[in-house]
Amino acid sequence: MTPVLALLAGLATAQTLGPVGFYDMCTLLQAECQPAAQTESLSFADIRRINRQVNKDIRPQPEPPGVDIWLVGPKEGDCDDYVMTKRHDLIAAGFGSDRARVAVGVAPNGQLHAVLIVNFGPHFYVLDNLTNEVLPVERSAVQILTVQSTDNPRIWLKAPGSDGGGEPVVAASKVPPRR
Repeated sequence: MTPVLALLAGLATAQTLGPVGFYDMCTLLQAECQPAAQTESLSFADIRRINRQVNKDIRPQPEPPGVDIWLVGPKEGDCDDYVMTKRHDLIAAGFGSDRARVAVGVAPNGQLHAVLIVNFGPHFYVLDNLTNEVLPVERSAVQILTVQSTDNPRIWLKAPGSDGGGEPVVAASKVPPRR
């Protein structure tokens, strides 16, 4: 089993800090950071549809260096805004928060990148704003470093052997959130 699959399955993990922008968002949008039970069975087609729709609805807009504001449902945003909107939409459709977890990793270009990890059946899939394809985590180009816990979305775990320990993986500033 790869270190990432061990992390996602809850084996051999250690707690770490999540992105500062995530915690800032939790202060303002507390419901987005609470556990949510599954209330409906979604199909894989539903997951793909939500991924495509959010990718279409948000216009890519990188934040200035040193700024990391996490939003739900903006008209424009960066990877974390896509991720939180997808997570929100899946949970609103009845998916449990333990099956839709935010992860941060390293993209092929070497930049930190947030994606949504979805547990569907025995498999884990990556929902990424850079593609409409929902890929098995093993085929994703993002090297996962940290992911939310299944028990508590405010708790983050690091992949064994990753360098995601102890330090926030995404910098943030004190810029007030856009709404």
